[in-house]
Amino acid sequence: MNFLRLLSSEVVQHITIHCLNTSVWREGSSEKPSEKAVRFRAWNGQMFEADGQLRPEVAADDCKIKDGRWHRTLFSFRTQDPQQLPIVNIYNLPPSEPGKQYHLEVGPVCFL
Repeated sequence: MNFLRLLSSEVVQHITIHCLNTSVWREGSSEKPSEKAVRFRAWNGQMFEADGQLRPEVAADDCKIKDGRWHRTLFSFRTQDPQQLPIVNIYNLPPSEPGKQYHLEVGPVCFL
């Protein structure tokens, strides 16, 4: 892993959260992320979060739609610091309740 980091000038990773009747980033029609938005811990311990210095790019946020169908929120992490990726932990995932579900799709880390 250290060898890949030494040769790389940029690193990319995508994480998709598929959800049913539960929000992970924004609530309803709000344009700002929720106080309960998910947070991501990087390999080097830094946090990617909605109001932090490091923020994930949110390509789509359909989890705010609560209509009984599955939706998804797409997060992209792109950095020029190879020590930041991969994402090693996700915080503030919604609690498990009847009728509310989610599952994670964690993509590979691409060292460019």
